[in-house]
Amino acid sequence: MSELDLGLKVASRRLLWKMGYTTRLDVALRSVANADAASAKRGSRRSSGAEAYTDLDVLGFTVAGGFRVQSAIVDCKTSSKGSTNRMFWVRGVADFFAADAAYMVRERDLSDAARQLSSRLRIAALTGEEVTRLEALHPCGLALDAEPLAWLFQAEKATTVLRAFGDLDKRLKPLADYREFTYWVTDQHRNPLQLIDEVTAAASLLDARIPQHLALVLDCAWLYLLSLGHAAESIRATHIADPDRGLQEHLFGGAAGLLEKRGLAHLLETIKEAGALPGDVHVDLLPVYYPRLRELTVRILARPDTVLPALRMLELVTSVTALGQRIEKPEDMGGLYEEVAAKRAADVVGFLVSTAGLDSGFRTRARSLLLGEPLP
Repeated sequence: MSELDLGLKVASRRLLWKMGYTTRLDVALRSVANADAASAKRGSRRSSGAEAYTDLDVLGFTVAGGFRVQSAIVDCKTSSKGSTNRMFWVRGVADFFAADAAYMVRERDLSDAARQLSSRLRIAALTGEEVTRLEALHPCGLALDAEPLAWLFQAEKATTVLRAFGDLDKRLKPLADYREFTYWVTDQHRNPLQLIDEVTAAASLLDARIPQHLALVLDCAWLYLLSLGHAAESIRATHIADPDRGLQEHLFGGAAGLLEKRGLAHLLETIKEAGALPGDVHVDLLPVYYPRLRELTVRILARPDTVLPALRMLELVTSVTALGQRIEKPEDMGGLYEEVAAKRAADVVGFLVSTAGLDSGFRTRARSLLLGEPLP
């Protein structure tokens, strides 16, 4: 990744922020590793490891009317060579993410043929200069040029943040792989439960006093809030008067999936009552923490306007923490701070801490960053 290439990425990130998105750099897409015991036994050469698909330079999310979570992708390259063919790749990745907007950014101008194709494929083709011009059409009240908010849009700072996550303890690799790869190829309705399992498995290895670990938990909170945004969108479309049922249907992929899981849970309960399963085996349909998850979801559902600013605050404090810095008071967020949104972001971190069995120091430090509460 060239320095100029990264410069285009942070410029595109800044453009998405001006447009009202929360963002993520360098999203790698790959398959989920498949432990194929039968193939291994037969001595098959077919690999059961994860296979890389491709990588995405910038990914953005925003929350539109009706609680609809919308996304945008940006492909950044310094050279315009091969842009015509690349547009088909961009269209494919946009379809993979079900993205509502797609951008292709190049340092130099594109050919007329490429621009004609961009119109057919619904891709916005921009040069570096055009990114700046488009940004001017989207004024915002945030101090994007003032630190620490400006650090999100500085290439050297972005490099440091990416390296911080790449240098995590190898024992944290399962959780790191989940946040970097698996989350993006997993059906969104599965992530609220799967993310908890991943964080729980790593709980004993995470230390709130280590900035990289704190940044990792904050980033997991960003991912979790994004998943809850999808859940709230589903509930508002199907069972706004019965969020409990709506959340259960969302978690299991719809009404049919919920019915199937209920049948399985009933079967396991029958087997347990017959003494074929130990008494301490959890066979219920829903995890023990479901009441807290439902409460958190309903809280978010009641204030859809807090989701986007909460995501943006989590994005900022994650990067600041990964840089080894801290935010002393809410006023340091460059106009980003909103009290209710900050509380929702802190609620998500608190939910992860209590549910996954993390050290309480993660909650304390997160509340200090997001709400300005003093550290003990």
